[in-house]
Amino acid sequence: MPDRSHPADGFRRYRSAGDTAGHAVRTEHVHIPMDDGVRLAATLYVPDGPGPFPAILESIPYRKDDWTLSRDWPLHGAFAAAGYVSCRLDVRGTGSSEGIAEGEYTEREILDNLAVIDWLATRDWSTGGVGMFGISWGGFSALQAAARRPPALRAIIPVHFSHDRYNLDVHYVGGTLHVGESVYWPVEMVGENALPPDPERFGPGWRDEWLRRLEATPQWPLEWLRHQRRDSFWRAASVGEEWAAIQAPVLAIGGLNDGYRDAVLAVLEHVRAPRRGVIGPWGHAWPHDGSPGPSIDGVGLMRRWWDRWLKGETTGADHEPMLSLYVVEPPGTAEFPAELPGRWWHIGHWPPVLRIAPPPPLYLEGDGAAGLGSLTGEPAASGDAATSTWAGPPDVGLCAPFWCGYGYPPQGVPGDQRADDARSLLFTSPPLERPILVAGIPHARLWLSADQPVAQVAVRLEAVAPDGRSALIARAVRNLTRLDPAAEAPVPLVPGEPVEVDLPLSAAGARIPAGHRLRVAVAGAAFPIAWPTPTPVALTLHHDVARPSALRLPTAAGWSWEHAPDLGRPAFDPPASEPVPGTPAAWRIERDGVAGTTSLVCESGGGDRFPEREGLVFAADARYRVTVADGFAACRADGTIRYRLAYPHGPEVVADAGLTLDSDRDELRIRVTLAVTEDGGPVFDRTWELAVPRDLL
Repeated sequence: MPDRSHPADGFRRYRSAGDTAGHAVRTEHVHIPMDDGVRLAATLYVPDGPGPFPAILESIPYRKDDWTLSRDWPLHGAFAAAGYVSCRLDVRGTGSSEGIAEGEYTEREILDNLAVIDWLATRDWSTGGVGMFGISWGGFSALQAAARRPPALRAIIPVHFSHDRYNLDVHYVGGTLHVGESVYWPVEMVGENALPPDPERFGPGWRDEWLRRLEATPQWPLEWLRHQRRDSFWRAASVGEEWAAIQAPVLAIGGLNDGYRDAVLAVLEHVRAPRRGVIGPWGHAWPHDGSPGPSIDGVGLMRRWWDRWLKGETTGADHEPMLSLYVVEPPGTAEFPAELPGRWWHIGHWPPVLRIAPPPPLYLEGDGAAGLGSLTGEPAASGDAATSTWAGPPDVGLCAPFWCGYGYPPQGVPGDQRADDARSLLFTSPPLERPILVAGIPHARLWLSADQPVAQVAVRLEAVAPDGRSALIARAVRNLTRLDPAAEAPVPLVPGEPVEVDLPLSAAGARIPAGHRLRVAVAGAAFPIAWPTPTPVALTLHHDVARPSALRLPTAAGWSWEHAPDLGRPAFDPPASEPVPGTPAAWRIERDGVAGTTSLVCESGGGDRFPEREGLVFAADARYRVTVADGFAACRADGTIRYRLAYPHGPEVVADAGLTLDSDRDELRIRVTLAVTEDGGPVFDRTWELAVPRDLL
């Protein structure tokens, strides 16, 4: 994720907007020894005071000395000003840390984090209590550390994270292989892992360490493709396998336009320690800097959690509603809105405590293939045998092409769904007589058959305005050879034989006004979210009395927008770096009628110059293209990124990374390229290739 920071060597007074309280803060750059002799680089944000202080840890691979420089001060500086020593750690083999980055969330990485927690807890300045937090990778890491129950870890705050690394991450989703996410973030890591340790922070030997890292760091995307099933590779470090192990209090934060929002509800349902969830309108960003807005005082929210569990203060954090959810009203179709209209709703317990019957199901009836299907409270009449068959193109899904968007260019929020609706099975309600609150997880139960052994289903829940615009509320995709999301072995379909599909949709927060209509759209493709099937598929939805297909909305009972905590607005002005211009942000859809292909193209670029580091420059320019052919089997995802890192008294390093993943009906092929220069001269140039059979994907 793109981040922003402010280095501060020597004491600096941190001030929230309109606030003069708090400690002055200084930074210390330290190396923390591990049991195998590797030293991990960390920046400590230290309050000016007698102490002792609790500690807070963020452990991520995103280069604390340049890439995340401009976002660290507003976070770590705020915590230090509030009386914490806040530690920003570079994961082993990344940034200025020694060692080799063998992959994501390895056992070695988890052990490193546990060792750092212990190190922080045993410093002379420490109270012995430690908190851990982070966004995305850092959120995963915080949960993984909590599952090991280190005695010093007293509370965690994961933001935009997953509890299931196979079904809910950037590699696979619902048992399908991601298309766009196969290149967006992975190619970034290919290039970023090739950059050197900071010469000033690392000290003598930085170049030898860099060259060793270039030779020894494996290319992670190759290993991901070798594991197409939910095997032990993915179950390792998936905390959903071990909920009972988490005993530290958890503040879980997500966003309605982020790919990971369901994990917040999973934490609230399964963790038994004190817990609270906040799901806002934003994409993959911190809640104090979220887009689309409204953003909130996320730093204050986190500080109240730390103060309660690390200092024992009475902040009320453990007495607030278990879940606060931003509810959009009305759902819209703008792709880059500054803010989404709506308000915060709250509920005291999740899952809701039902004192009344849950909402009745809405049945899918009528001719969905002609767009004449209906959502009705009445099941099919006895004796009726109804089906609707989808045999559409593989590029259905382009109206909401980003699984994990940022809310700003080039990755916006879902737009008008009508172009995809025209190529889907549609089941639409009459105009609503009164508003409906959709807060939580809608649930589809479908009876489906296919004419091929490998098929997938994509379901969208939409709100249709009186003028016809169709806004996405929730969606899900499932590989039908992986009906049980917890199972490892896929099972091919028997052509023509119906199967029952139990499909939770993504977490939703929307209030549908009276006069709008609800719509369920069903298709056999979700490009560019899910890799297309190896052959064209005729997917038949059964909705007769013996096999009723239906949607169940979450209960509205227990929710309220009154008498709830004020989440506030961002309360500080983060110091700014100087922007470095790059490739203008853009995304577009391209159709090649001769080749019979459809492509999504995304471009963006730019960077930062850091005056307090004498003009250090970190910049990146990226371009992505994902393409699907009309015949389904041929799909291709291409990504390239160029990183430029210019040190004021050292070299200029450029890393050019490329990743291509493509397929035919039998095999998946991946190609990774990396070329690195130092002051224009070649340092490293290599290509990695792998081909594997498609494993019912």
